[in-house]
Amino acid sequence: MRARIAWCVVGLTTIAVILDTIFTAAHRPLLSEATWADHGWPLAPLAGVGCALMGALIVSRHPKHMLGWLLCVASLLSVTLAADAYTLWVLEGDGLGSLYWAHVIAWASPLLGWPAFAALIMVFLISPTGHLASPGWRWALWATLAGLGLRTLGTLTTRPGVFVYAEQYDGFTLSTVLLTMGYLLVAAGLIASAVSLVLRLRRARDDERRQLLWIASSAVFLAIGVVVILAVPRIQGETGTWLAGLPLRLALLAVPLCVAVAVLRHRLLQIDLIVNRALMLAVATGLAATGYVFVVVVVGSAVGGGAGGFWPSLIATAVVAMAFQPLRRRVVRLADRLAFGAAAAPYEALADFSRRLGDKPDPTALLPAVAEAAARAVNACRAVVSVHVHAGTDRVAAWPPTGADDAAASRVTIPVVDHGERLGSITVEMAAGHPLRPRDHRLLADLADQAAKAFRNARLTAELSAQVEQLSLRAHELDQSRARLISAGDAERSRVERAIARQVIPHLAPLPDRLRQLSHSDSHGATALDSAQLAPLLASMNTAMQGLREITRGVFPAQLTRSGLHTALGSLLARPNLPGRLTVEDSAVGLRFDPRVEAAAYFCVAEATHAFDHPIAVNVSVQGDQLHLSVSGTERGGLSLSHMRDRIEATGGSVSTTGRDGRTFVEVRAPSARAPAVS
Repeated sequence: MRARIAWCVVGLTTIAVILDTIFTAAHRPLLSEATWADHGWPLAPLAGVGCALMGALIVSRHPKHMLGWLLCVASLLSVTLAADAYTLWVLEGDGLGSLYWAHVIAWASPLLGWPAFAALIMVFLISPTGHLASPGWRWALWATLAGLGLRTLGTLTTRPGVFVYAEQYDGFTLSTVLLTMGYLLVAAGLIASAVSLVLRLRRARDDERRQLLWIASSAVFLAIGVVVILAVPRIQGETGTWLAGLPLRLALLAVPLCVAVAVLRHRLLQIDLIVNRALMLAVATGLAATGYVFVVVVVGSAVGGGAGGFWPSLIATAVVAMAFQPLRRRVVRLADRLAFGAAAAPYEALADFSRRLGDKPDPTALLPAVAEAAARAVNACRAVVSVHVHAGTDRVAAWPPTGADDAAASRVTIPVVDHGERLGSITVEMAAGHPLRPRDHRLLADLADQAAKAFRNARLTAELSAQVEQLSLRAHELDQSRARLISAGDAERSRVERAIARQVIPHLAPLPDRLRQLSHSDSHGATALDSAQLAPLLASMNTAMQGLREITRGVFPAQLTRSGLHTALGSLLARPNLPGRLTVEDSAVGLRFDPRVEAAAYFCVAEATHAFDHPIAVNVSVQGDQLHLSVSGTERGGLSLSHMRDRIEATGGSVSTTGRDGRTFVEVRAPSARAPAVS
């Protein structure tokens, strides 16, 4: 809805420009000097269309931005111009309409023209953010609005039927007082807006500064146009020349364009360079003109030769050229200072950089500060700073943190060297049309020299931080290893307890009752114990002893060390309570392996037998330089794969499980240096 209103204003302004052209052409030739000088056609109407169009563009993208709406209000100047053109056509020519209504239209025209001019003042007052620079500038806004109100009251107290433009200040009436006071207040608001714009420009940085440069350029151009239109007629001795009004008309046309470019932030990077060259040209032209006038007029009058003649002009040109050369450096420095701000003051940049180095000892904060200082010192669009770190990755920082590399037209890298050792680099990316000047290159070299010590400290800090991180990581790993050892010890004790309860206690628990039965039968007259009675007791005792041997030997039987993995696995699977089948492939028959590998493999099989229903199948083979052990069976739960993995991975092997056809397969692989065959 808001965008539609703005575009309706564009349509209204366009209609006003068409009517203005028709009325002006009916009254006088369009290409006459009076049309260009007095009425300002076609530049003044085009300025109104420009304000409306740029205001509509801003409102379309930022509906709540005040600058867009103020430009739309300023565009109503075109309606005023159309009304003035109609009034002149009727009053001075033979235009259609009565004289009375021509006076009424001329009377009503300022009621629309002065709000448009006040809106233009507010544009400069709140640019580029749409807000005042500070609450202290509200008085300028209220002064402008009060002046507009007094002007409106002064116009309303004038009789429309006898209103004559430019004669409303004659005499001392209430209308004259109101109009004069309103004029002074509006002028005060205009001056305040210019001062506010200058103060904003001094404090602004980066994109905001470039925005203000666009707006300030249009404001300066507008001020020059006002000065020219007032001064040239007095110098020439005639009024209403098109040359005198041309700068002001062009300035009015430039205002909406510059404000729109600033608000929409389109191609802001080149404005500082444009302003720099324009300031150099303006200052140089002013000095040359002043010198020329002084030499030709003053000196010529002093010697009595007048101000004309070829030879005095030639001598004046030569004198001005020679006198300007010593001032050239100061002119360039002044233009750079106004256009580039702090980037044009190398010594201030160095001092600010030294302060930043003292305030930012931490490398994480130092590098962004160095990048920002380098970018601001040479007015680069982006700066990247890197520090080489031997014991870790290089530290890199950029300013601004986010930026498109495509915007850079050239890149310059300055190495940071200390005692012949390269510690890092400073890279600046320059915008198109803004190459790195020789003195900027020297300034970056000085910045790199100042940053050398800070870079060395930053690198030492980074290396120490990396070592501290490594020590912290190792300490954490040791803590985890200690926790795993404690857990493994607890698990081993629990396993031993379960093994004793499963393999030893069932054989020893019945012995006391059987011995008491034998003792009781002996006390009733039995003279001897036959072997049939003692055999079960001896078998239980031998089984318990065997189980205790295995437990005391770390679960591994004695034959694992004496005879190898195959024999130990055969004994394990030959137990009455652990029925199973062992298959040794031809590739592994008669081979001995690394003791650690054999112990880990036996442990994995033993753990699997505790978790599988019987019978189980064990297959041993050698594939290349890897021992492959496969244990399969029906899992009943409790398979401790993590314990198996800890054991086998300690030897450089791996363990995995798969399932198919209702059976679980534990695959163990371990590298080993095979020993000679055992006969």
